[in-house]
Amino acid sequence: MKAEDWLRLSLQVVGVLVCFFGFQSLLDGLLLHLGYFTYEYSTPGYYLVTGLAYIFIGLYLMRGASSLVRFAYPSEDADEEDEEDGETEGQKE
Repeated sequence: MKAEDWLRLSLQVVGVLVCFFGFQSLLDGLLLHLGYFTYEYSTPGYYLVTGLAYIFIGLYLMRGASSLVRFAYPSEDADEEDEEDGETEGQKE
């Protein structure tokens, strides 16, 4: 496996873990709302917002890992195109 594959895999694994923590936060908010425990410094809305934020970030890491990998490791084709563009601009001047 190349470095790009390892990065993609690690981003997807982190995304799964972040989604898990998001679902755990949603469950805690539901249990707080139903009265299974009390916590005077927080509200169920806090758990709802943080849970949804974690889930969306986790889903982005799982589904958007390819775009992050392309950003971290640009393809060699893009580098060659940039070099060709630089050569043609230099010849025009």
